[in-house]
Amino acid sequence: MPLIDVYLSETVLDAEGRQVLADELARLARRAEGYGDSRLAASLTWVYLHPMPETAITRSGAAPARPLWRIEIASPVGSLTADAKPELAERLARACLAAEGTAWDPAEARRVWVLYRDVAEGDWVAGTTVARVAAIRDAVAHERAA
Repeated sequence: MPLIDVYLSETVLDAEGRQVLADELARLARRAEGYGDSRLAASLTWVYLHPMPETAITRSGAAPARPLWRIEIASPVGSLTADAKPELAERLARACLAAEGTAWDPAEARRVWVLYRDVAEGDWVAGTTVARVAAIRDAVAHERAA
């Protein structure tokens, strides 16, 4: 159940393309966390899109030749293992490049930066409920068993 922030140039994708990409990034993150297509996990996965003017994204103060992407994923500590993070980053980069119409190339993937923030147990609160990984995993397991 990650919280995903995607920063991108407003000219890279239209509104529909951004929504399609947001859905794909959310799906990939849930899969990496082990939740798959759980409806419960999907309802807890929020994506914030931050389309920005081209002039707001620079590389050392200069306009980049190709679009730059920044994806930040916040999730309760333990949701994403250290081993899962590099694989997820590659999948996210593949999705971003595909969305903009660029063929997969590891060199092009360097334009997609993924930052992970593991939120300490007790520091992720929805309303008045502390989000605990064990409880979420139990609820998803119960959903799958039903």
